[in-house]
Amino acid sequence: MRERQVLEDLRALGGVRAPAVVLPSVLASLELVDYYASLDTPLGPVYVAWNKRGFCSVMRSATAEEFESTFVRQFGRPVQRAATLPPDHDRRYDLRGLTEFERAVLLKALEIPRGQVRTYGWIAAQIGRPAAVRAVGTVLRKNPIPVLIPCHRVVRSDGHIGQYALGGSEAKRHILAAEGVRVDDIARLARGTNAVAM
Repeated sequence: MRERQVLEDLRALGGVRAPAVVLPSVLASLELVDYYASLDTPLGPVYVAWNKRGFCSVMRSATAEEFESTFVRQFGRPVQRAATLPPDHDRRYDLRGLTEFERAVLLKALEIPRGQVRTYGWIAAQIGRPAAVRAVGTVLRKNPIPVLIPCHRVVRSDGHIGQYALGGSEAKRHILAAEGVRVDDIARLARGTNAVAM
């Protein structure tokens, strides 16, 4: 509603040109553009995109231009580089386009503390779908916001690491080790419990 009024007010201005500094905030408020910045991670730099609803994408790309092109293809909206990421206290996530099940899986993964892992079965049980273990794995493999939504903290019940959206099992091992998880102990410890504190 508010956005519609803004558009009508802008049309009424006709040929009057607004100052260039106004454009980014207008585009953002109308959800016509997202923003991105680079984030250093244990896997190297990743590109993180967000809009007024929250973080919407994390990707590894060789260049900013490659990221922008991939983002536009995937989301169908432009993205502009920002100087910095939003503050940590503003950690919201834009999960539009995901099913209720997919959102439940990703939000449950957010509850896993740094330095710990859980199994796919734990997430399935916690969201009330204990038979949906494989579906949980599929959702986490397609996580649009890896690192920020820590799908890397979820492992198979047999203790194998499993795959990871940002580069397969070796990348997953690396990021878990950087968080203090003794990765080589997961197989042994996972046989006795769903929570592995390292």
